[in-house]
Amino acid sequence: MKKKKNKAWKHRNAAPRSIAPRNAVPRAPRTPSAKAESETSLHRLGYTAAGAAGTALVGSFLSREGWAPKTVASALAAVGAGLAWKGDGSTIRSLGAGAMSAAGSQLALLVIDDRERKAAPVPVKKPANADGLPPGALETAFERAKARLAIVAGEMPDDMAA
Repeated sequence: MKKKKNKAWKHRNAAPRSIAPRNAVPRAPRTPSAKAESETSLHRLGYTAAGAAGTALVGSFLSREGWAPKTVASALAAVGAGLAWKGDGSTIRSLGAGAMSAAGSQLALLVIDDRERKAAPVPVKKPANADGLPPGALETAFERAKARLAIVAGEMPDDMAA
């Protein structure tokens, strides 16, 4: 009995070299899918603007409810950064980029505003009587003090005797 040679090929579905010609023409590239064509830079820009607008609405609502504005801006910027970095689709990433952008700019404005407040000198409030006393106020106060002292001492002033 004659032994049969078993040829071992590198890949499971590979054909022997004698069948596949060496100068075969490569296949034409596949056409892009319809979904990729609908995604344009204008769509991405719209989603980014929508993310910024949504963040502005949420931030203003939370600030009105009593939340600290810096805390709200920081939290929204962190959420937007997370969506922009790890978002599944390009729509989610664009929304996250818009949210991060809007919240980051709001946070920057709040920090700049705080610096200006700290740097500006606080005007010292002037007492109400700093300009001077009205005419006769000092004499009237002196007479009242004199009358009180006389009552405590048990003497009646001449003005009060009559």
